[in-house]
Amino acid sequence: MRIKFETSAGGLVIRRRGQAYSCLLIGRGTPRVWSLPKGHVEPRETMEQAGIREVREETGCWAEIITKLSEISYYFFQNRAKHKKAVTFYLMRYLSGDTENHDHEVDEAAWFPLQAAKRTLKYVNEKRVVDLALEYLERERPLIPESVQVPQAAAEQR
Repeated sequence: MRIKFETSAGGLVIRRRGQAYSCLLIGRGTPRVWSLPKGHVEPRETMEQAGIREVREETGCWAEIITKLSEISYYFFQNRAKHKKAVTFYLMRYLSGDTENHDHEVDEAAWFPLQAAKRTLKYVNEKRVVDLALEYLERERPLIPESVQVPQAAAEQR
């Protein structure tokens, strides 16, 4: 069987209010299947650029990369073809935007408390991405500023 290889990038977008973190998830279908925003890397686009763009398109929000969290890969079948997808996930900090502005590929984008997001996510490898983020945030908590909305024009320049 022929295998099609795909490369994607995405992010776990967080915002901090006091000592609490929340993150953005995207939902598709009924019943809702919740996952992290991600998508294909376009020609002449870096993984980082693709991750930021895909987060913007699928969540309606602008974010900046804090650190690379993980690379995961998995197989799936589509149109009677086997696919192997490799996804690079980044931990990102929310800058601005509104989840109502997500694109047509997503039915819903919403903020979840970080621990609740882990329970809500469907895929085990994405739950592990949340674990990695929690470990990072525990070590680096003082380095993550409290979220304040950045004006849209400034966010688009990043």
